[in-house]
Amino acid sequence: MGAGAIRWALQQAAPPLRVVLADITKSHFTPPPTRKARTVNDTQIYTRIASPSDAEKLRAMFARSSTETVYRRFHTPFPEVPGWMVSLMLDADHHDKEALVAVAEEKIVGHAMYARLGDDGEAEMAIIVEDSWQSKGVGKSLLMELEERAGLRGIETFTGEVLGHNRPMLGLAATFPGTEYATEEGVYHVRMPLRKAPAAQTLGRAA
Repeated sequence: MGAGAIRWALQQAAPPLRVVLADITKSHFTPPPTRKARTVNDTQIYTRIASPSDAEKLRAMFARSSTETVYRRFHTPFPEVPGWMVSLMLDADHHDKEALVAVAEEKIVGHAMYARLGDDGEAEMAIIVEDSWQSKGVGKSLLMELEERAGLRGIETFTGEVLGHNRPMLGLAATFPGTEYATEEGVYHVRMPLRKAPAAQTLGRAA
C-alpha cells in the first residue's frame, strides 16, 4: 500500500515538512501500551510508536529490503527511498496521523502508518515489512496495533491501494470482516471497516 500516500506527500510535504501538533484529551481510560512484545523463532520482536529519531534505522531497513518489497510499498521503484519520504513516515500527531515500527535485535524490521482523510472517519494506511521478517506475523501485529489506536481516535475505516500481485497485503486486508475491493489497472482499492472500539474509550481532541 502507499501510492495515495505518495500523492498526498508530494502535495503537502514539500520542505519544510508541515508538522501538525494535536492535543489529545486527558481521559481516565488508558491508551494502548506504547510497546508490545512477542517472540518469533527465539527472537523477541516488539511494536512501538515511531519517532523522528528512528530515521536512520528506517533507512537501514529499506537498504536491507528488496526492490520488490520497496515497490510494493510505494508503487514507485525507488533506488533509494528519499529523505523527505522517511521524514513523512515518522511525522505523526498521534491522532490524525500515527506511525508504528516493529523492532527485532535493535533493528527496525517493519513500519505501519495511517493518515486521516479529511474530517470523516476514514484513514489511508500503509505497511512494509523487510523481506527476512515477512510471513512471520509482523505485518499482522503492526496492522492490529494500528487498528486499535485508530479506533480509539474515531477512525472507522482504513483505505489503501494494493498492487494486484501483492498477495500478502491482500490477505491482511481480508482479515477485516466486510472488506471491499475495487480494481483499476491492476491496483486494488481496498476499504477495511475497523472493529469498533467501545464508544466510551474513544479519545478525541481537546476543545
